[in-house]
Amino acid sequence: MNRSILFSAACFFTLSLFAQTKPLAQGVDVNFESKEQENDMDALRRWLQDKRLVSLKELGGDLSISGEVRTEMKFTNEKQMAQGTSEYIQQRGMNSATGKPKLAWDVEFNLMMDYHTERTWAAMKVEYDNVMGTRSGTANRIKLEKAYLGGRIIAGDTFTMDAEIGRRYLSNVYDSKIQFGSIFDGVVFRFGKAWQDIGDFYANVSGFIINTKANQYGEVLEIGALKIANLPLNMRYSIINWYRHFSQKDLQNGTKQTGPGGTVFQQPWRYLVNQYTIFYQAYPEWFGKKLFKVYAAGLWNPLALEIPQTGHKKENFGWYVGVSMGLVKKAGDWAVDINYQWAQAQVAPPVDSSGIGVGNAAGEGFLTANEDGSGLITTQANAFSPYNYQGFEIDALYAFTNNLTVQQHFAWTWTLDDAIGPKSGYRQYEVEFIYAF
Repeated sequence: MNRSILFSAACFFTLSLFAQTKPLAQGVDVNFESKEQENDMDALRRWLQDKRLVSLKELGGDLSISGEVRTEMKFTNEKQMAQGTSEYIQQRGMNSATGKPKLAWDVEFNLMMDYHTERTWAAMKVEYDNVMGTRSGTANRIKLEKAYLGGRIIAGDTFTMDAEIGRRYLSNVYDSKIQFGSIFDGVVFRFGKAWQDIGDFYANVSGFIINTKANQYGEVLEIGALKIANLPLNMRYSIINWYRHFSQKDLQNGTKQTGPGGTVFQQPWRYLVNQYTIFYQAYPEWFGKKLFKVYAAGLWNPLALEIPQTGHKKENFGWYVGVSMGLVKKAGDWAVDINYQWAQAQVAPPVDSSGIGVGNAAGEGFLTANEDGSGLITTQANAFSPYNYQGFEIDALYAFTNNLTVQQHFAWTWTLDDAIGPKSGYRQYEVEFIYAF
C-alpha cells in the first residue's frame, strides 16, 4: 500500500471526525532477546500502574518513581516431530535437541520514572532481567524498555490532541493477543473526541522505525469507539503497514539461498495487518463491582502470497476470544483472564508476534533457516512460523499484600497446519512473584 495514501486517509478521517472542539483522559500505556514481560495480563499492568505512589514535587511538575522486583519460575515442554516419522523430539532439557532447560529461573528489577506538567510528560523504564544460577546465571542483562516524551497540543472541551515520541512496545499503544509484540521506536499522534449520548471516539496515527540501514519504516492507524450509546460496548479497528519491496540482492546474507526446484525468493515484509476488536467491559453490581470483560478479535493480512517453500495456499488469518474477570487493587484481590487463540502462518510478521506460539527453542526461521534471517531458504520440513498454532492460555493474579502479588500462567498449543514446517507441541507453566513499590 502506498504510504502517502495511508496517511492521507488517516488525516482525512481525523479531520472529518473531530471537526468540533471537555478533554478525555490521557491514555497510559530490532527485537530484544526476551519479550516475556510484555505478555503480562492486563490486570497485572493495571496493578503495577497503581503502585506509582511515590511523588516528589518539583517546580512546575510532578516526578513519580516506582519499581518492581520479580522472581520467576518457568517450566516449558516443547517437542517437534522428526521429519518422515511419527516420533517427537524434545527441544528442551538435558540431552534434548537444543540443550536449553525445561525449568528456568529468572530474577528481575525494573525502575520506572514519570514526570508530568500541565501539558507535557515523559516516561522511562529500565529493566534488569537475569537468569538465576551460580554457574548458569547472568548478571549483566540490562535494556531500555521505555523512554518517550509527549505533550498535549489541543485541549478543547470535547476534543484533545496529543503527540508522543520515543521508545516503548507497540503493545503499550495498541492492543492485540497475537501481534504488537515488537519494539516501537517512533511517533504517535492521539486524537480524542467525546459526544454525549453517542460515545467517546479516538484515533491513533503512528510512524515507526523498522530498519534504518534498509530505509524501512512502518505506519499504524487505529480508530475506536468506546462506551457506545453509553453502554459498556467498545470497538476498535487497526491497520499496520510493514511492507517494503526488497530485491534478493538487498537481502543477501552470505549464504546461497536455494529451495526446491532452484532459487526461491519471497518478499519477507509482505504484511499489512488488519485487526478488528470488539469487547464488552463493565463493573456490574452482581459481580461485586469487579471488572467483567468479554472480547473477540479477527486479523487479516491481505498482502500474503502463496508460500513458495511448499506451493501451499496463503495462510493469512487469525482470531482470538477471551474473558477477563476481577480487578487487583489491594490485599486479597484477584483477577483471571482466559483466552483461545488461532493464528495462521502468515497473519503477521514473525518479529511482531505476541501470541502464545509453539516455542522455538532452536531459533528456526520461517523464510530462512534461522530466526535472524540468515541461512538457506526453508523447505516444507523446516519452515517455522511463530504463528501457525491454536491453543489457549490462562492467567491468574492474586494480591497477598498491597505490594506483593503472585501471577500464574498456563499455556497449551499445537500446530495448526503441519503441511508447513514441523509438527509441534507446546506447554508452559509459569509462576512469578512480583513486589511493586
